Amino acid sequence: MKDKVGIYKQKKTDYSKRAPHNPPFIFKEYPFKESRITDRGNEIYASLRELFKLMELDLDNFGTVDWNPLGSFILPGQKVLIKPNFMRHFSGRPGGIKALITHGSLIRAVTDYAYIALKGKGRIIIADGPVDDGDFDKIVRLSGLEEVREFYRKNAGFELDIYDLRQEMVIRKNNDIVKRIRLKGDPAGYTRVDLGSSSEFKIGGIDCGSLSGPDFKPEILRLHHNKDNSEYSISNTLLQADVILNLPKMKTHKRSGVTLALKNMIGVTGERDWLPHTNAPSCSASRDSSAGIKKTAVGLLKRYLGRIIIPIIDNLRQFKGVTDVCVSRGDWPGNDVMWRTILDLAYIVSYADKKGVMREKRQRKMFVIVDGIIAGEGDGPINPRSKRCGVLVAGSNDFLVDVVTSRLMGFDPIKIPKFKKISKVNLDRLCDCDFKKINCVSNVNDWNKPLDAIKGRCLAFRPHYGWKNSIEACI
Repeated sequence: MKDKVGIYKQKKTDYSKRAPHNPPFIFKEYPFKESRITDRGNEIYASLRELFKLMELDLDNFGTVDWNPLGSFILPGQKVLIKPNFMRHFSGRPGGIKALITHGSLIRAVTDYAYIALKGKGRIIIADGPVDDGDFDKIVRLSGLEEVREFYRKNAGFELDIYDLRQEMVIRKNNDIVKRIRLKGDPAGYTRVDLGSSSEFKIGGIDCGSLSGPDFKPEILRLHHNKDNSEYSISNTLLQADVILNLPKMKTHKRSGVTLALKNMIGVTGERDWLPHTNAPSCSASRDSSAGIKKTAVGLLKRYLGRIIIPIIDNLRQFKGVTDVCVSRGDWPGNDVMWRTILDLAYIVSYADKKGVMREKRQRKMFVIVDGIIAGEGDGPINPRSKRCGVLVAGSNDFLVDVVTSRLMGFDPIKIPKFKKISKVNLDRLCDCDFKKINCVSNVNDWNKPLDAIKGRCLAFRPHYGWKNSIEACI
């Protein structure tokens, strides 16, 4: 099972439009039969069932009331964390946020199968930390999760917990921070986890004095990443979970090439200023309004004509490719920092115990389901172009799922830094098999084969313009 990745392509390239995103039919295993309310437009629910079947999860019981596809991962009484990608509540592009966030209809379907596995005993927590200017409450409303939570209260007497894991959000005008708002954060708190010499930064001999973080506050970052320490602030909700259901969005990313299951774990950190993103010297200036960032003509055009002008700008950037600005911001394959942060977090998520102590064996199970029904290409992760793919990708190993999904997107995994440059010790921890020989199972014949037998550009995603002509697979 560990080296098997499932790929299911559905006919429809859109989502359910009616919360709480009920199934299209009353399937035999469905735990809320008395409800009798269905949503015939919710194809993703049926697609998830077929994906589980492809992967032979509890295959002997498929089509019966006893079918429990997640039963080999989740036991009654356990704590389950569902981790979607809740990037942001708005988009500057036509099509809205469907290309930005994990859709609520997938979250609902996964929640139902987690509930079946728990047999009504345990906890299900849906949690993420959006980008700093993301409005979590609006994302929850737009996803239909309030209706899903109310459905569970009414039909099962079961409480779904929904947490914003951030400690702060900001309000921006014209890309300047004008207000900072302190948030409650994770109700369970946070734990400082120090990887020390096990960090990819220490293994690679990186000069931590040159590192910069997402809010460009190197003086804070260097307190936690230096010659002695490699520290991360991790949500206790994550650490206390027995099982993680990782539901990333299929998107390109300006600093890591792609953002999938591994990158999705950025959202479980408590202090974003502790996260190394780049070592670009020009990134040391604050983005607060007090810094007096000059409003360029492009910035004003984005403000007033965003949905028209952004696609035009993106096309021009795609034509030009990597620029000096991309390099200075770390938005290119030469960014030797972001991939290390991603892999450090992957190591913590799998091997840190409930108190944040790193152990030799994996401490929790994970199952990944990538939402690629409507994906994001080009200027990701915040401003991607919508790409209708109709695809779900799943597996029990986040590293392997990312490798396969990157290949389906039309990229060569060996050209993406986190796969190309990973240290041998971390490769053994996170992958534990020859990822070129991953067994892909799919309802698409061209993808139903070992990974190294899949040819061509597949879904042919546009990379971020800073990554153009660097990571694409050969035709």
